Amino acid sequence: MPQWEYSKIDLNNAPARSSEIALLDDAGRNGWELVRITANNLAYLKRALDDVAPAAPPRAKQPVRRKTAASRASEE
Repeated sequence: MPQWEYSKIDLNNAPARSSEIALLDDAGRNGWELVRITANNLAYLKRALDDVAPAAPPRAKQPVRRKTAASRASEE
């Protein structure tokens, strides 16, 4: 199951030289996915965490090999 991190951009405070779309495009280039823009112009974004390793499946135990009487006798 993916792990997510979240961010918020206040589009009301966008610099005068850039547009809201440019801010969202920049976020998208950095891996952010737009989740929602609220009525008060806040953009909520999410992206998958790369550094979270998936849980490794448990390793099966190897059977214990025991020497039989015949194999012990052949070693002598």
